Amino acid sequence: MKHIIYHENNLKYPYLPQEDYYAHSKDNGVYIVADGVTHDAEDFSKYPIPSESYEVARIVCKTVAENLNGKSYSTDSLKDAYKLANEKVLEFNLSSDLYKNRKINGFTVGAVTTSAVWIKGYKLIYGVLDDCFVSVFNKDLEMSPKLEKYVEKSAEYLDKNFDWNDIETRRHWREDIRNHLIKVGDREYGYGVIDGRDGFEKFLQLGEINLEKEDLVCVYSDGFINLINNKNFIKEIKNQEFTNDTCEYISKMSVELKQEKEKTCYFIKID
Repeated sequence: MKHIIYHENNLKYPYLPQEDYYAHSKDNGVYIVADGVTHDAEDFSKYPIPSESYEVARIVCKTVAENLNGKSYSTDSLKDAYKLANEKVLEFNLSSDLYKNRKINGFTVGAVTTSAVWIKGYKLIYGVLDDCFVSVFNKDLEMSPKLEKYVEKSAEYLDKNFDWNDIETRRHWREDIRNHLIKVGDREYGYGVIDGRDGFEKFLQLGEINLEKEDLVCVYSDGFINLINNKNFIKEIKNQEFTNDTCEYISKMSVELKQEKEKTCYFIKID
């Protein structure tokens, strides 16, 4: 098993703070990515640098990667590691002015989405809080697992019914929809993040996948979504030897396909 990590800050607004973090334990087969949730700001120059979202992403990645060491190989162990990370995020948030002022700042608190894989031989366990994701491509470029996109579905509900420019809309999104299931007519909405509160577990997608030789595993933040969904891109990555040329190829394709958001991805080849 070999891997390469690619991270790139925002190409359009390079002065924005980094909010992604990543960590791995190759000996244990653990790879994790976290994407800090962007805070409100009056203009781009007023985003906090360094970002508290970055710090929360760091806490989550480090906690999960370290906690799985020596634990039984199961989705329950991965879930428990995320619960511990959530407790540590709560400790961090309780010391934060953002958290203390959450009732007047649109419920802005340190929070992350995240995805992780735990690989043992030809078995893979995954845990996903979108909009970070895990994708596994076999020799025919077929992708698994099929994951729910809770953030996307909830955003559709929000866009149809609320004005995102209204701070009360943003508060409703973060306080009432985040980590909650709400019912509107015959449909349910909600999405999960790790922000120190209970409730993210109902949106944590856990599962197991059987791997084969030459499978490509991708663990990534949302800036990589369109690249991962490009079959020509994935085909080329599968043929790469994971050298500096691979990073140069990813950088070139990010520009060509106008994928300007901050992005992080572990590419892992099964041999």
